[in-house]
Amino acid sequence: MPWCKHGVACVATQAYTNPSLGPKILRLIEAGGLSAEEALNQALSTDPEPGRRQVAVVDFTGRVACFTGDEAPLKRKCAKGTGEGFAYVVAGNLLRNEGVIEAAAFTLLREMHASGDIVEAILSALEAAAEAGGDARGERSAAILVVGETAWGPEYDRVLDVRVDYSEDPLSELRRIVNTLRPS
Repeated sequence: MPWCKHGVACVATQAYTNPSLGPKILRLIEAGGLSAEEALNQALSTDPEPGRRQVAVVDFTGRVACFTGDEAPLKRKCAKGTGEGFAYVVAGNLLRNEGVIEAAAFTLLREMHASGDIVEAILSALEAAAEAGGDARGERSAAILVVGETAWGPEYDRVLDVRVDYSEDPLSELRRIVNTLRPS
């Protein structure tokens, strides 16, 4: 599940998701002035089952923090892990192979360098991850959340917020919806 607040951070939680972690981490960074890593660690310290979580945080200064608990899903012959760098994190569990993370990170960086279009970079990274093997169970859902300054004011910072669940082809559906919403 993705959570973002413009000027603060973006958080993604998966594995056995605790939906309170995203908002809690955003509050800790915004109000508490904590770094991505400090906020992640503090939020996990209050979680009753942190070992079941996978959480990635990127704050708006580009600092990142990742956590994959020992009990995050990892079926036999599957992979889990993260790839990170300045201002980005790629994370997954129940992946067909370790190359899924590498493909997503490489494509994200390549697309950002080539076009500077964050939406296209994210969509392309998701597609590259699927082509590299993706989720061992098959892709079931996909989401993209982009925040920024909007004409509606700081309390509504959603530039793009699309989620596709329980789909036979969530990445194609996500791209179709995003392309419909984006100006030509």
